[in-house]
Amino acid sequence: MRRLRLNNYLVANFVLWTLTYVIVTARMLADPMPYAGSMALRRLFMAACGFLACVAIGRILSALAERPIWQRLVAATLLSVAGGFAYSYLNYIVFYMVAPLWKMEPLTPISLAFTASMFFWTFISWCALYFAIRYEEDLKEKNLRLVSTQALAIDAQNRMLRYQINPHFLFNTLNALSSLILARENDRAERVVLSLSSFLRHTLEKELPDKSPLFEEIEAQRQYLLIEQARFEDRLNYIEDIPAELRDALAPSLILQPLVENAVKYGVARSTAPVTITISAAAQDGRLRLSVADDGGQGEGQAPPKLGLGLENVRRRLDLIYGKAAELTCRPLRPHGFLASVEIPLERA
Repeated sequence: MRRLRLNNYLVANFVLWTLTYVIVTARMLADPMPYAGSMALRRLFMAACGFLACVAIGRILSALAERPIWQRLVAATLLSVAGGFAYSYLNYIVFYMVAPLWKMEPLTPISLAFTASMFFWTFISWCALYFAIRYEEDLKEKNLRLVSTQALAIDAQNRMLRYQINPHFLFNTLNALSSLILARENDRAERVVLSLSSFLRHTLEKELPDKSPLFEEIEAQRQYLLIEQARFEDRLNYIEDIPAELRDALAPSLILQPLVENAVKYGVARSTAPVTITISAAAQDGRLRLSVADDGGQGEGQAPPKLGLGLENVRRRLDLIYGKAAELTCRPLRPHGFLASVEIPLERA
């Protein structure tokens, strides 16, 4: 069971009884009467007793925190009634039985009930304060649990999307290596192996952060395209247009990978002519735009019939990380080609 957080409850309890004491004492001072000083001291003692009684009520209600609300409300009412009667009887003892200041008629059940009815509202007010504070504490705790759960879910989903590798890429790379080895082009085969090793080390072996400096992302795509150039040879050209001042800009790890894969799959693979893939970055008004464009075989400005899971994963990752502050746009280029752009808030490493 969750331990009662006493700080808020103690402060509310202290304020309640302090106000009660101040109001009653001020009313007595407004209409001076004998023994005012002695009565103020006794009233202070009673306020301290009321404070302790409310602490006990709070602990009992805390012990019942897992019970249904109607049971807790009934318990609060009964405790307030009991507290009212006990406080009234103690009040009679302190003021009229211990060193009495004046003669008082014996306490009767009717007078006790009348006095208890007045103190009942003090205790029921404390119970209302307790429930209000408890509700706020429970709400904060639920919100914290919800945020923690959402963070874990986002992290798990983000990792799943980030580490997804197109199996066709691996198959095609191995086939390209096989062809190079059979053709005895050992130097090119060695470069492909080194590029593949570097690319896989970046994507799989390292514990990538959610966001990485842009120069690391560009290096990963450079290794990827070096591998693809082994397949397509002169049909694939690659251009980087990354301003030096944006090299330390932060971007989601491997966010460019699906965009580049899409350009290779639909631009280079579907064209018999040389295709140029351009990766560019630009910043304006606190926003960073990353673009991957190709001038390949999409036809006369026509988009591919299906953009694939990769671009959908990009949309989902952007939504997980940035919400509405990020945007993915895709459009055909004329006379042929395709452009995919990611726009995110500009952050620095």
